[in-house]
Amino acid sequence: MKTMTVFEAKNQFSRALRIAARDVVVVTRRGKPVATIQSITEDDLEDLLLERSETFWKMIERARKGKSLSMDEVRKKLRIGTGKKTRRKSSAR
Repeated sequence: MKTMTVFEAKNQFSRALRIAARDVVVVTRRGKPVATIQSITEDDLEDLLLERSETFWKMIERARKGKSLSMDEVRKKLRIGTGKKTRRKSSAR
């Protein structure tokens, strides 16, 4: 774990991102932690967004009561993609 002050993280953001690719960077203000910087993949992004979504947790509560939704329904309700990249068809000229 690497620690950087807010000033260091702001002025050396590219360096902070390089470090975060290997380890978690804890950003501090006046010696107290205020944020973390860590690497993330596209697969992790959906998980991160879901775990912070109030709507998602309400759907989880509903599902626990026996009213489940498919993942496609969850994605549609939360307006997130499938995580799969689709290729755009090029128009013939």
